[in-house]
Amino acid sequence: MLLYTLFPFFPYKNSIFIVHDIRNFDDSIKNKTLFQKVYFYFVWMSLKNLKKAKKIITPSEFTKDKIIETFWVKSDIIHVIYNSLDTEVFKVIEWINRDEFLSAYWIKTDKKILLNVGSEESRKNIITILKVMKELDDYVFIKIWRPIMKQNREEHLKFVKDNKLEDKVYFIDFVETNEDLVKFYNIADIFLFPSLFEWFWRPPIEAQACWCPVISSDKWGLKEVLLDSAIILENPEENNELLWKIWKILYKKEDLIKKWKKNIQRFNIENNIIKWDKIL
Repeated sequence: MLLYTLFPFFPYKNSIFIVHDIRNFDDSIKNKTLFQKVYFYFVWMSLKNLKKAKKIITPSEFTKDKIIETFWVKSDIIHVIYNSLDTEVFKVIEWINRDEFLSAYWIKTDKKILLNVGSEESRKNIITILKVMKELDDYVFIKIWRPIMKQNREEHLKFVKDNKLEDKVYFIDFVETNEDLVKFYNIADIFLFPSLFEWFWRPPIEAQACWCPVISSDKWGLKEVLLDSAIILENPEENNELLWKIWKILYKKEDLIKKWKKNIQRFNIENNIIKWDKIL
């Protein structure tokens, strides 16, 4: 798919494409540079040529439907294989020295932890979490992963500074290892994912595999990923609703555990290997 993005007009034949998502790039960044506009144009042109593909692999039924609707691709060449979750990696850790672990990332706190893993594109709706942090004195917010778009991080840092949230909000561009990411999931009290649209994103189910309760929107593909295993935000841009759900989920954790276990089984690696074998 990378070559097709760079050279969308080349007549590829007998190709198998993996399409993770189709997005409105205005939701990734509002004020695009000339380079970004050119890049997004080539990405879109590559997607328009999907009808030439022999087979298309996509990680959700929602994305499949959108490919058919947007590009008039025949449904019989599109195969849905969910992104896999390795439960040998993402799992509950019995004991972690929390203070020592956090200090390695220059974080010192005894407060409860709200966690988010992903980029900072506008669609990720990080700003709503930051607004809620103004009202929460017993939590810190840890945001993991690079912003992708530099100006999105700059806007978030400005909000943090303007509202004096420096001791309550932490941005970590990279974790050292997968093991450290798993530790963050394990020590987090709540995983927040108020995204305005997603096709398939794995962090919410990674968090569930580590027994971290999830508050999420059900926009676009997230409903398919989470089913009824998370606390759902009806309006993910509404601060008061997110505040209420943060309080509510602490009393719902035991009820959700069985649903987490059932949900993460749908992303079993062995099942996906069988599906790939049949397609190839």
